[in-house]
Amino acid sequence: MKNIVKIAAIAIVLAGCTRIVETTPTGNGNLSLSLDYGGDYITRAEGVDVNDFKVSIVRPSDGWTKNYERFADMPVMLQLGSGDYTITASSPATADAAFDQPIYSGSAEFSILSGEVTPVSLVCSLSNMKVTFSLSENFRNELSDYAVTVTNATSWNAPDAATRTLVWGDKAAVDANTPGYFTVAPLMVKVDGFRAIDGSEAHAQLAISNVAARDHHIIALDAKVTGTVSGISLLIDDSLNEKQDDVNVDGWDEVPVDGGEDPVDDPDDPTPSTAPTMVWEANPTFADTPIAETMNVDILINVPEGIKTFIVDVDSNVLSETIAQMTGHSDYTYSAGNPFPMDLIDDAGVVSAMNGMIPVGEQLKDKTEVLFSLSQLVPLISMYSPSSGSRHTFTLKVTDNAGQSLVQPVVFVMP
Repeated sequence: MKNIVKIAAIAIVLAGCTRIVETTPTGNGNLSLSLDYGGDYITRAEGVDVNDFKVSIVRPSDGWTKNYERFADMPVMLQLGSGDYTITASSPATADAAFDQPIYSGSAEFSILSGEVTPVSLVCSLSNMKVTFSLSENFRNELSDYAVTVTNATSWNAPDAATRTLVWGDKAAVDANTPGYFTVAPLMVKVDGFRAIDGSEAHAQLAISNVAARDHHIIALDAKVTGTVSGISLLIDDSLNEKQDDVNVDGWDEVPVDGGEDPVDDPDDPTPSTAPTMVWEANPTFADTPIAETMNVDILINVPEGIKTFIVDVDSNVLSETIAQMTGHSDYTYSAGNPFPMDLIDDAGVVSAMNGMIPVGEQLKDKTEVLFSLSQLVPLISMYSPSSGSRHTFTLKVTDNAGQSLVQPVVFVMP
């Protein structure tokens, strides 16, 4: 994933092609700049024209600057006064989320000496992230239609979500696999599909917190059938980071759920894993649980590196909007596949409203072990008379200070 735009400054004197821009009357030297790009990550990317790159030159000693909106407008030979400079080049399009929009940028320092031509080598790298998909045969065969939504907003309902979200809206769009590009921020992925055998819905979500410039996130989509008509799950993993983040679909029976087991250390690796784990002694397999007046939903969460973020996505047609109103998020409207995200550490409204009912704020921040209990919150669902058989999912998303994350759905069913 070396995504490189190579900008090599070559001292070339071409008769009849030299253009001079005077900036300092005495002690001048010259800068010659040529642009190219390549690399094995994106080869001659469509829509990228180096002539459209913006170029900025700054002399820090006195703040003198020279800007070119297009590299094509920059002189072949640029005369500059003696001194130290910084040059920056970048592609013109910088949307937070867009299809087919790689963003390149880079900078370098150089010095101009009187009467000399200074060669400068500047490398512009991809500064945003690429997202594409890999679909298994099971996924294609089991689902008659599907759509994928990806955002780098802080939540699906954030004020800037519209400009930070891309939607591959149907099977044809996903299969076309048009690359989406996102500025560097944690990603959320949502998959919605319809099973071919009966038209029933399937949904899955994934949070990707370990992100960086030049990442190519290949979202692998899979569907697993367990042998019953309603036994199907969608799996998503971010192969870039060499880890599999499985998301189990709400509403499907007999789907094994990851979680509740200690990680198995690699015998060839003497360093034990420090990834977060969750253990629910009353329900070791995290199986679907009937809602009752009295419940034991005490989940022991171990985070050796310390908790950095803790978000609980509440997917309930009776509880999601209630919690949103309680926590000051009156703009939220519940719909299938659009859970309400409770940020238990950084959202002041959530921390204030939920304090005393579930652990929040400083009770979670940087802690290495937390007894996270939903025993008081879940029984409240029955107060709203949900329909029999309705499913209410709390997806626990924990990220530690080392960037490791754990996503665990906990499903409750109304008898």
